[in-house]
Amino acid sequence: MKGIVKVKIVLAVFAFFACINGLIWETVYAQHTDVFNLYQDKVPGKDERMKNVKPDAPEAKWIKVEDNYKYEVSVEKSKYEAKDLTMADIELWEITDKSPFEWHQVEYYIEGEIRETHTRTFGKQKCDRVRKGTLFWLKDGKKCVYWTKWTTWDCRPEGERDTETYIYPDEKP
Repeated sequence: MKGIVKVKIVLAVFAFFACINGLIWETVYAQHTDVFNLYQDKVPGKDERMKNVKPDAPEAKWIKVEDNYKYEVSVEKSKYEAKDLTMADIELWEITDKSPFEWHQVEYYIEGEIRETHTRTFGKQKCDRVRKGTLFWLKDGKKCVYWTKWTTWDCRPEGERDTETYIYPDEKP
């Protein structure tokens, strides 16, 4: 019984000092910002991103980058025609290695080759890359895909681009 009382006393003392230490820590390091008397360099509207630019740096311009992915997926025709598709119907589960399955024992409805196109548009430029994949529509309704590696980025102008010709990392030219 005396051992239990000693443990309780030690825990109570530890909790007391932890609380006191926490209060001291919070009061010592507390900060206050007066939003009505902001410093001139903190005034809204000033471009904060440009304040640390070195004098000999090239002139910079901030641009927006649009990132898009396109791929095909198989869905139930009745759901598609009724416009009753959900995110679960189009979601792909990416398999990084085939270890979660014993592939000779997996039952699936459809197996098909698909391609995914990744496009980035920025400024006056557009770049894209593609990768091949094998899609499996499993009996539980999930769709999983095993992707190959991405091709290199193709940033050539639209007139010079041949979107059907890509060099895949697993193929030799």
